[in-house]
Amino acid sequence: MHTLLKDKINEKGHSICIGFDPDVSELHPFLRKQYERLAPESFLERWYDAVVSKISGQAHSIKFQSAFFEQFGPVGMSALRDVIMDAKKRNLFVILDAKRGDISSTMSAYGKTAYDTYQADALTVLPWMGVDAIKAITPWLKKGRGAYVVWLSSNQAGRDIQMLPSKNGEPIALDVFKQFMQFAESERLTQQLGWVLGATSIPFSLLEKLPNAPHAYLLPGIGAQGAAFDANTRKICAEHPSSLFPVSRTLLKPGTDETIHSWEDYSKSVEFRWQKLLEQFRQQS
Repeated sequence: MHTLLKDKINEKGHSICIGFDPDVSELHPFLRKQYERLAPESFLERWYDAVVSKISGQAHSIKFQSAFFEQFGPVGMSALRDVIMDAKKRNLFVILDAKRGDISSTMSAYGKTAYDTYQADALTVLPWMGVDAIKAITPWLKKGRGAYVVWLSSNQAGRDIQMLPSKNGEPIALDVFKQFMQFAESERLTQQLGWVLGATSIPFSLLEKLPNAPHAYLLPGIGAQGAAFDANTRKICAEHPSSLFPVSRTLLKPGTDETIHSWEDYSKSVEFRWQKLLEQFRQQS
């Protein structure tokens, strides 16, 4: 996974990942009208197509938040399958952000869903069941699929827990990292493991305690959550070149005062914001 992502990033010249989180709770008037007019499956697929149609040639990866598809039941999951198939045809690295985290046969079933049914390249995994959460998906990891451990969240409530001291006085997050890396090393899977690290607050003092090797970080938080491309993100990219910055709300949500009358108008609006993100990233690279 690391090498593939590094090659894709080098080819495109940036580390931005399209985030497709089709949240219908606060929609631009144009999108609201389409949501009320179309069947859910059609709406989700049309929205996705409008987002990627003008920017996929400049992109290398996309992250789908499965919850926004799951809320529509079977038709939503059918739409998720279809958009992932399309993303794969566009040669995008697909991350299924489903945040699974269980043990034994349950986690194996989650793996089958993500990797076999939906053909995702990587799955986000919660670490609170310990390394058992990735043991069950080892067969897919050994075939080249990836897993991102939800390690240091972009939300403060999560970070407060993850940074609590363990019995040795170090943050719980450090223990989690060491345990998962020890398992990955024993199975020769370090290149298939990535780490979710909120870009809203990057604790470099903690990162300095990690084993001295490139890690694939998935860094949410750019834009709507307050993080920006700056010296910190530049440092991450330089030291960990297979890292990705997923951006969703900033990309998908135009301002309510923005005039949009058609899907073509919306696609152009997405393209405009995408180009601004690329410019901001490259100014800091």
